[in-house]
Parts: sequence; C-alpha cells; structure tokens
Amino acid sequence: MSTISTTPEQRRIGRLGNRRKRRFSPWLVVPLALILAGGGYVAWQQSNSSATTTATTSTATVSRGTLSVSVSGSGTVAATTSRALGFAVSGTVSEVLVAVGDTVSAGQPIARINTSDLELALRQAAANLKSAEAQVAAANGEGATPEELAAAESQLASAQAQYSQTVNGTTTASEVAGARAQLASAQAQLDDLLDGATAADLASARDAVTQAERNLESQRSSLAAAKTNAESQVTTAANNLRDVQDAYSTIYWQNREQERLPGDLPQSAIDEEAAALRAVENAEQSLHQAKLAYEQAQQDEISGIQQAEADLAGARRDLATVQDGATAAEIASARASVASAQTNLNSLLEGATAEERTIAQASLDQARINVAQLTAPSSAASIASADASLAQAQVALAQAQQDLADATLLAPFDGVVSEVLVNVGDTAGSTTTITILDPSDLYVELSLSESDVAGVVVGQVVDLTFDALPDATISGMVTAIAPVATVTSNVATYPVRVSFEPGDLPIKVGMTAGGTIITETHADALIVPSRAVQTLGDASVVQVRQGDGRPAVPVRVETGLTSDGQTEILSCVDTGDLCLQEGDNGWW
Repeated sequence: MSTISTTPEQRRIGRLGNRRKRRFSPWLVVPLALILAGGGYVAWQQSNSSATTTATTSTATVSRGTLSVSVSGSGTVAATTSRALGFAVSGTVSEVLVAVGDTVSAGQPIARINTSDLELALRQAAANLKSAEAQVAAANGEGATPEELAAAESQLASAQAQYSQTVNGTTTASEVAGARAQLASAQAQLDDLLDGATAADLASARDAVTQAERNLESQRSSLAAAKTNAESQVTTAANNLRDVQDAYSTIYWQNREQERLPGDLPQSAIDEEAAALRAVENAEQSLHQAKLAYEQAQQDEISGIQQAEADLAGARRDLATVQDGATAAEIASARASVASAQTNLNSLLEGATAEERTIAQASLDQARINVAQLTAPSSAASIASADASLAQAQVALAQAQQDLADATLLAPFDGVVSEVLVNVGDTAGSTTTITILDPSDLYVELSLSESDVAGVVVGQVVDLTFDALPDATISGMVTAIAPVATVTSNVATYPVRVSFEPGDLPIKVGMTAGGTIITETHADALIVPSRAVQTLGDASVVQVRQGDGRPAVPVRVETGLTSDGQTEILSCVDTGDLCLQEGDNGWW
C-alpha cells in the first residue's frame, strides 16, 4: 500500500439556477439523493485522479520510530548557592584574608574589622551586668558582704552604747560611788583639819591617797578605751561614707551616659540614683555624729584625768596636812577639795542634755537603718525594677559578645571567592562585601515564551549546550518554573531553572547556555512525512496506493505528534481494514 500526497486544485461549486416553482411528489426525494451522492463521489474521485496526474508526486516508506516534541531557550550559568557577605557591625576593616579565586572552607575567617571599641563595649557590658546583679541581690536583702554586714552591726552596737551612756550618764555606778567617796573623804579631811589630827585621821588620809591613785588609773584606762572606741567609729563611718560615695558616683555617671542616648532615662535609674544619694547623706550624718562622739571622748579623757590627778594631789596634801598639822592655807585647800568633789558628784548625777539625747537617738536610728538596708528585702516594685535592669544588662552583654564575634567575617560554606569589594582601611558598610559561591552546584535559567512554557513541567530532561564549549552537551533537569512572566519591551517570557552537574567540564558562572527541553515523547510511533497529510475540511487524509498502476485511495486518519517534518498516525477512521502499515510506500 502506498500513500500519495498532492497539491489539490481549487474546486468550483456550481450554483443551482432559479427554477420555476412547481409541485412534485415527496417520493422523488430518495432516488434523487442517491443519484446526487453517486455523482458527487464520482466527481470527487475524478478530481483526485486529475490532481494526482497533474501534481508532482514523490514516495517515502511509512516507518515506526520515536517522535519527540521540544522547546528551546537560552540563558546564563549561575550558582545555586551564592552569598554576598558583609559585616553586621560597623568599624574599620583591619584585615582582608582572601582574594578572588581563593577556595575557602565553611567557618574560615575571610576578613576582620578593628575590635578595640567592641572589646571596650564588652567589658562595659560585663561591668554593668555585675552592677545589676548586685542591685538584685541588694533588693532581695542579699547584697551585703560579710565585712559590710559586720561593720554595720558594729556601728549599731556602738550607737546603742553611746545612746545608753548619753541617756543614763557618762559614768558607771562605781564611778558615782567613787565620787561620793571622794566627797566624803574631802569633807572628813576638812573636819580633821578643823578638829585636829588623830591616828584615825592619819589612816584615813592614807586610804584617801590610795583610793585617789586607783581612781586615777581607772580613769586613764576607761577614758582611753572610750576614746579609742570613738576613734574606731569615726574610721568605720568614714569608710562607709567613701563606699556609698563611690556607689553613688558610679550610678550618677552611668545615668549621665544613658541620658546622651535616645529615649528617656528609665524611672528605675532615677530611683536608684536618688536612693544612692540618700545613702551618701546618711553616711555623712553618721560620720558627723561619730566625730562629735570622738571629740567628746577626747575632752572627757582630758577632764577626767585632770580631775583624778587633782583628787590625788588633794589627797596627798590632806595626808601631809594630817601628818604635819593644818595651816590656814591647808584648811582653805581642804574646803576647795570638798567643793570640787561635790561639783564632780553633781555632774555625774545630772546626766545628758536634751540636745545630746537627740543626737544620740539620731545616730542609733541611722545605724539601725544601715543594718536593715543590708539585710531586709526592698519593696516589690524595687525588686521588679532591679530584675528588669538585670535582664537588660544580660541582653546588652549578649549583644556585645555577638558584636565582637561579628567583627570576624566567616565563610558560611565551602566554596570559591568570586568577588571582593573591601580593602583594609575601609569603613564596614553595605557596599563592603565579599561574595562566595559553590561552583559544584550550578544551574541555567532559560527564558521561554508563553506558548513554549505551557508544555514544560518540573522533572523534564534538558539538553544543554554552551557557547564557550561548542563540543560539549550535558544533560540537566527542570527544577523550577516561574509562576509569573517577566515582561520586557511588551514581550512576556517565563524563567525556567535547569539544574545540572558540570562534571569535569570547565563551566563557569556567567557563561551563555542554550537548552532544549523534551516536552513529549512517543516511542514506537507510526510516522509519515507531514506533507503527506492533507486537510479536507475537518478531516486529515493520506493518499494511499495499494500497488503500482492502481488508483490512489484516500484514507482518513487521526494524527498525533508533529515534529521536524514528521507526523504521527494514531489510527485510520472509517476505513475498515484499509489502513497505513509500517513499510508501505507513500506517495505525495
């Protein structure tokens, strides 16, 4: 069987003339239709026969094979993994450790900036964190060191003793008894001088001397101890004042630095500064009270010793008088001793003034406050504020640590340096970058028209060629299709990504590539030249000769794929057993 392809001539369709209207029988319609159908078939056969004899004909063998449909596009090679790296912190670039073309490993340093300011910021953040931790501990009543707590408790004990002495008198009961004894002794001596001395008087005078000597030693010891204790309180108060002054100075300058930053100074910082200032004022008052107490102790020592020495001198004079006999001067002296002893006793019995009591009470209250501040937790608001400051300090320290780490630019993956846009001395910014790409993971982005992209799906095979490598063809695969067109000069195209393995070929990023995508393939297809298929109305027809010298027979066919001048024949339509077969010679 052969197929024939001709160039059909244009056929004219005659027009039926107007005929005179007349009546006819409906039974004439059936034979008339048969006649017209037979005449039409004969005319069609003659027309095809005439066309066959007048057209140029050629033959080909109907075959079976693989028929594929493809679309093509072009694009450039790009790296799937590529990153332009820049510094996350500002600073001056101090080192550039790579050049274009260098191979780098993941985590390898490639550039650095100067870290002096960042290290200083880290130390400041660490110091602020310690300060915030101390504030939290203090707010919870846990901030005092053992030394600070011991000093505060010692100051409280001293204040309590000072208050007790002020309220109850500066002397003990034994001292009052001693003063009474001195008065009685002085009075007895005077009486003896007036009445004359006896053996009993002599013994009494000697006992008075002994008692006066003991009293002098006692006064020296007790008054010296009181002065030493007062001096210790001055030292403790001075040390405490320096500590709170240092704490207040630190908080004050931190707040001044914070005020230079954007935003208002937090209320917690204002409250903290006010509390620190109050602590300084309280410490100053405590130091003032301690100094007053020390000055009083000094004065008490001088006057007490002087009085005791005077008592001893009087006792000795009394003894000498008893031994030698009284004179007018001795009697006068004895009377003066009686008056002095009376004055001393009255002084011991009168106690402190209202002003001295007030000062002693204030010192005691302040000492109690100091101990409470070191041991008692603050209010819930103060604790919450301290916790918030601690959280902020922790975040600031973490940020400072991260900034210091970001001062070194690291390669994020194994690759090759493709671009270096930074030099030593540059200020790190958005334009100072180093680009690294992975040369083993490449792709080509093809641009396809909207008609070509319709048949493309992910997973299709792509044949790639490269302008720079004319003898190389490698296979790739469609991995992505853009859902939105790119419009340039009113022409819409769709980017199609094709991934491939370069193997040993020297394929570089930026090379121009062409890709052919096989959109559909039919294997073992019955194939004829496309020009052998004629279109008659809605039908596709192939002219087939059954043998030499025999007339052509039109075979209506259903076609499939068409590519590269070949058409797939899927089946024959309404031809019975007559159809194209592999090996037939076609005519056209």
